[in-house]
Amino acid sequence: MKKVALLAFGMSLIISSANAQFYFNTGLGYAIPTAGQTLDGNGTPYSGTYSRSTFRENYAMKAASYSSGLSCTVGFGYMFTDHVGVQTDAYLGIYNTKNSFVYENANLGGAMGNVTINSRSKSTIFLTPALVLQTGGSSAWNLYTRTGVVLPLISTVTVDEIYNVPSQGLTTDLTSKIKTSFSPGLSASAGVQYRLGDRTMLWGELGFTSMSLFTKESQYTRVTQNGVSYPVDSIGGPNLVKYSKTVVVDSNGTTAPAWSLPFSNFGINVGIRIMLSDKKRKGSEAMEDNKSKPYKRKR
Repeated sequence: MKKVALLAFGMSLIISSANAQFYFNTGLGYAIPTAGQTLDGNGTPYSGTYSRSTFRENYAMKAASYSSGLSCTVGFGYMFTDHVGVQTDAYLGIYNTKNSFVYENANLGGAMGNVTINSRSKSTIFLTPALVLQTGGSSAWNLYTRTGVVLPLISTVTVDEIYNVPSQGLTTDLTSKIKTSFSPGLSASAGVQYRLGDRTMLWGELGFTSMSLFTKESQYTRVTQNGVSYPVDSIGGPNLVKYSKTVVVDSNGTTAPAWSLPFSNFGINVGIRIMLSDKKRKGSEAMEDNKSKPYKRKR
């Protein structure tokens, strides 16, 4: 019985190695925001408008995501068998969507004006290791799914706060950068591949990313008024603020409770897969080929 079990295990290894393949994967995609948190720690929306007047207050909220927009993926995969494998991609944000919020008729130091807050993650880099399941086989078409985790490597958010006071002829622009804490997310996708040649496949897929990252720190990097630059310490508050999930807020405002930034999205992606290794022919196929060859008697 043990010999049978060992033989079966050995055969499974042979079959697995016979179907194993390395491949290179790359593509382009575009993602849109999905429903999620749209308020920061001060109750300011990431995207939308707020207008105020003597008789009414109007709010218009929109979904927001710092990973939505144009992106590309580059990665490698390894198929253990025709149907099961692993793949790790580097997700690179090429041009992420800008999230804007406008306060209309805001009271700015006794004068009425507008406040525009623009925020964007200008460069996002995630790693997405995942399990791959596919139909496989000899058909030109191949269906697959991929599920795994999202590991954020770069996710800094740049924020521009623009204060416009028409009655005083003043426009002040405060630029800050928000760094986030490391927190993995989840990803899933389903797609189809079409074989173009022995080593090349064209693929298209729908994908979903679920991830929110907590703020770690924010720091002012630039201050301008009517186009003239000023030192960042001229704003009259702390230049650097540290955030934490459990924090005692100090009197000078250098520590504050953390809040989460939305990075979830739903996207469509297309690309190409290039096989880096050929499938080894199974032993049974080689045996059939040997049987078809004429027997030559040795002299």
